[in-house]
Amino acid sequence: MQISYLKSILILCVAALFLGLSFPYSGSLFPLVFIAFTPIIWFNVEVNKALKGRGVKRFLGNYIYMVIFNVVATWWIKNASLEGALMAFFANAFLMTLPFVVFGFFNRILNLSKSLIGLVAVWLSFEHLDHIWDLSWPWLSLGNAFGNHPALIQWYSYTGVSGGTLWVLLVNILVYVLYVNIKEKKETVSIQSPLFLLGAIMLLLPITSSLWHFYRYEEKVNPVEVVIVQPNLNPWNSDFTGPGVKFTTPTSQQISDMLDLASTKITKNTALIVFPETAISSYMDEAALDNMGVIFKLKAYTKEKGIPILTGADTYGLFEKERPFPAVKKRNKWFENYNTALLISGDDKIQKYHKAKLVLGAEKLPFVDLFPFMAKLSVDLGGTNSILVGNTYPNLFYTKVLKTAPLICYESVYGEYVSEFVSMGADFLCVITNDGWWGDTPGYKQHLIFSQIRAIENRRSLVRSANTGISCFINQKGEIVEALDWDKKGAMVQSINKNDTITFFTQYGDIIGRVSAFLLIGIFIMAVSDYLKSKGKTLKGF
Repeated sequence: MQISYLKSILILCVAALFLGLSFPYSGSLFPLVFIAFTPIIWFNVEVNKALKGRGVKRFLGNYIYMVIFNVVATWWIKNASLEGALMAFFANAFLMTLPFVVFGFFNRILNLSKSLIGLVAVWLSFEHLDHIWDLSWPWLSLGNAFGNHPALIQWYSYTGVSGGTLWVLLVNILVYVLYVNIKEKKETVSIQSPLFLLGAIMLLLPITSSLWHFYRYEEKVNPVEVVIVQPNLNPWNSDFTGPGVKFTTPTSQQISDMLDLASTKITKNTALIVFPETAISSYMDEAALDNMGVIFKLKAYTKEKGIPILTGADTYGLFEKERPFPAVKKRNKWFENYNTALLISGDDKIQKYHKAKLVLGAEKLPFVDLFPFMAKLSVDLGGTNSILVGNTYPNLFYTKVLKTAPLICYESVYGEYVSEFVSMGADFLCVITNDGWWGDTPGYKQHLIFSQIRAIENRRSLVRSANTGISCFINQKGEIVEALDWDKKGAMVQSINKNDTITFFTQYGDIIGRVSAFLLIGIFIMAVSDYLKSKGKTLKGF
């Protein structure tokens, strides 16, 4: 290498810092994302030229890059859990390093052009996998970098977040090719004119097409009035060392305060009131919900006002027969813990939904089906108090005038999963969350941008009730129409438009991710075949 290994690591550190700063509210310098991947591509190609230790050197450099990126973009996780933060930083960085391990293998065996195509395929495949497997943490998908600029990503209604990731990868690869041509091949800048023109088109075409859609898109007028309540009950005390008012104030008092807030905004046209995640924080037996005091109070209110309430709740189920993990046996019965959304409407049967996309470590353990001993370990350690049972499929909440998706917290990160609710007929989306765990950090702001992206992907208005903020109404273009800021107590009312149009992304999902997986398989077979041929072997018998 013309540059020493240590200097190349320092270059990677700066590039990783750039990538972290490109993410919303970690810096919000999104243009940096178009160059921040170029140095890691360069690094892997250069290290591959070494004869000794290239595998270890590549892995170490890639891992350092990914650790820095994770820390800069998501350092705020430490406020909720230091252990969780360390797992997110170091374990997720390890997983994000693996696509570059594969790219390094491709680059050793295949020519540069094929290996760069392989990089695009493996990274997009990784991000697709990161939405569906047990180690899922898709918060840092590259396409999320544009989430706080909805006017620039209206085409996500066709491609989803993977389209943004593909955009980032292609521009970075073009920058790398320009670097190689000018710095290493010593070609003149004037010869690169076609590539500069291509780069301008790659940058400007998605932006201009998005702006065209943004300013031309008109919502169908089909209004429904919704009231959002933000109680602002901090789950932490002032120094993040113990429970705050969220867990020290009686639940009945909290519910009364929320009803009082709602009453200041409801009108004769209000069709729904939305409370945040775990607004009912005292555990309730789902078999006896109608006998609970807070449920009786909510039912009485909805019956008097004629307005249903969508609220979060901590609930559990008790069963006589043995249930699979994470159920645990207590007093000769099997206990299951849920993070629940309830729709309460007068004397009607209470509608329920259990959070399905659970937070790794905090709410679920990975690969328990493959490694059953982990379930026993969790029970032995008392871990089932926080390990939840989730829905295996989405379900909607229905009233006489609306069909909505009751999305709970982290579920708003999952594009294809949210689209399943829309495919089932949801006319708008509801997100209920409690982002107070992270304090006044970029965490709750980043979480908000996922709701904006989901609104664009599905062309659905979105209602978001967050315990400590930010609660808001989002239109079908991903714009925030009205919001209650962080650490504010209050309620809002807005008329939002329902929609029954199905977008390309809603209908077909993450096509880019799935096609990339097939492309990756083809390139991997090609690379293995070439490798075996170089060793005097063939794929025959594979």
